[in-house]
Amino acid sequence: MLKKMTFSRRQFHGFIGIVALSLLISMSLMAKGMKKPVVRFGLITDVHYADRETARERYYSQSLGKLNEFISRMNQEKVDFVVELGDFKDEDEVPNEANTLKYLTDVESVFHQFNGPTYHVLGNHDMDGITKTQFLERVENTGISKDKNYYSFNRKGFHFIVLDGNFTRDGKDYNQDSFRGAESWIPEVEVNWLKEDLETNQLPAIVFIHQLLGDSKGMKKSAQNAPEVRKIFEQSGKVLCVFEGHVNSERHSLIKHIHYYSFISAVEGNGAKNNSYVIVDVSKKGNMLVHGYRRASDQKLEIKK
Repeated sequence: MLKKMTFSRRQFHGFIGIVALSLLISMSLMAKGMKKPVVRFGLITDVHYADRETARERYYSQSLGKLNEFISRMNQEKVDFVVELGDFKDEDEVPNEANTLKYLTDVESVFHQFNGPTYHVLGNHDMDGITKTQFLERVENTGISKDKNYYSFNRKGFHFIVLDGNFTRDGKDYNQDSFRGAESWIPEVEVNWLKEDLETNQLPAIVFIHQLLGDSKGMKKSAQNAPEVRKIFEQSGKVLCVFEGHVNSERHSLIKHIHYYSFISAVEGNGAKNNSYVIVDVSKKGNMLVHGYRRASDQKLEIKK
């Protein structure tokens, strides 16, 4: 059971201020939506919540308010489920494990105000100061076992896959800051699981991951074996789109009929106006309308095969 949240004065005032500002969202946003989409889901990425001072344009302590705006909007729009694409929490400038775990508990409490299924994608900063196991033990992926860091589920005729790119080249988990300076890889055991998952599933698939799989220029922000993973997607003939975080920018590429789309982070920028999140409407044919809120843009992703 999640613990009751407590707030510092700075955190409390930042939270209240952002919630108040969120009420000023244009009424035109409420009109967004596809006519009778088959499935609708909400996405937010790189929340990076911690009750600490701002650094490098990351307004860590405001993230609870920004996440609250996202959850309130998702409840209002009655989406089918919500996904956060990694880097859910952060840590103090001088790391303190107890504080880090409290930040995770606090941000998870806000996330679970959504009236429906919730899902997490592991990001590298989710292992800031704690282990991957500690993170997984304190979050809930609806209907998924606590020990699963990559998994899949079905919803309304579509198959959804959550991947974990937080491994070193030799297949070891990122744990307690071990990711710093390390490259991202999807290990062989996960690659084999992905192949089997796509082979046994007959539904069109949508993938979520923190690191990039589509835009591999320089490969710094990408899983280093991204080309291998893309080939699995392509050979399956089932993957429609891959949604990514990590880079704090909107990037879209279409590679062999599969869309790869990354988002702006929620943590960067002062105030509610700099929040960023989306709703994705999926049609029966698999075409998608991405409805952007705050800094996020609208995008139409058409499936042509």
